[in-house]
Amino acid sequence: MSEARGEPGSGPEAGARFFCTAGRGLEPFVMREVRARLAATQVEYISGKVFFTTCSDLNMLKKLKSAERLFLLIKKQFPLIISSEVGKVIGIAIMKHFGWKADLRNPQLEIFIHLNDIYSVVGIPVFRVSLASRAYIKTAGLRSTIAWAMASLADIKAGAFVLDPMCGLGTILLEAAKEWPDVYYVGADVSDSQLLGTWDNLKAAGLEDKIELLKISVIELPLPSESVDIIISDIPFGKKFKLGKDIKSILQEMERVLHVGGTIVLLLSEDHHRRLTDCKESNIPFNSKDSHTDEPGIKKCLNPEEKTGAFKTASTSFEASNHKFLDRMSPFGSLVPVECYKVSLGKTDAFICKYKKSHSSGL
Repeated sequence: MSEARGEPGSGPEAGARFFCTAGRGLEPFVMREVRARLAATQVEYISGKVFFTTCSDLNMLKKLKSAERLFLLIKKQFPLIISSEVGKVIGIAIMKHFGWKADLRNPQLEIFIHLNDIYSVVGIPVFRVSLASRAYIKTAGLRSTIAWAMASLADIKAGAFVLDPMCGLGTILLEAAKEWPDVYYVGADVSDSQLLGTWDNLKAAGLEDKIELLKISVIELPLPSESVDIIISDIPFGKKFKLGKDIKSILQEMERVLHVGGTIVLLLSEDHHRRLTDCKESNIPFNSKDSHTDEPGIKKCLNPEEKTGAFKTASTSFEASNHKFLDRMSPFGSLVPVECYKVSLGKTDAFICKYKKSHSSGL
């Protein structure tokens, strides 16, 4: 994505011209968001940046969730001839153009200049704090821009049942609940420390009553088959989380609880994505373990203020239903891949993948 790409225009449009910086791979999400949230026009992108025109005020601009920083665009042109004194040359040009004076000790304004072999961009930051900084998140987990992008891909509607069965510190659910509040959210994890961190985040965000937390395993969810509308989850990876072939079992259990027509959005490591893609292409069947019976099991609701401990046990409120897996099925089963985006997590890359359930996965 080296060259700028965008919408054809018929001349200048009313409004100011801006650009956002974006994590690598998130440009499509930023483009979608500025169109939807800001009614932006003349939207175009180059790697790591999205340019657009809008009449929106600062309050609306501050609501952008998928971008990193926002700038008022001063100039975008073909690359300059870079010299050892490029900063001085550009500084003098800006001072002459605007009639400004440079004060390096007590600057009142920051000028952003990006130069490479393809283009030159000059802009002024609109906000001092990054758009990606969330005041309502006490302890950061997954980067907020990635979490929001995943939630936006899920097509969340009011009244939906949204599940994150490996919620970690709850960043995805926090981002979703802030943007789409009239939804039933459930976060699950097997780790007490992660759930306690999520609870702290929920309290800091004022979302204690919006998201229910359960201590359960992702491969044994105490939920009836086809009871969930949307699943969004960051599948753990790295040295601490060696899931290996368990990724198939995880995906099958998600498939079981998802109703037909439902959506799954996952963040997959390159290894997990490769495993699933290889299995789909080779269609290798394998035996699935029927670990569910009429007994739905036990859920543990988070209540860190309970004097007897961090968690209290309660009987499940979900009605059990008879179900069984197909003895032999592909890892994708009834899940149809819809969209996939390769994104940067900093030191490594990952894939945001969206699936739809096309038909019932049980007999």
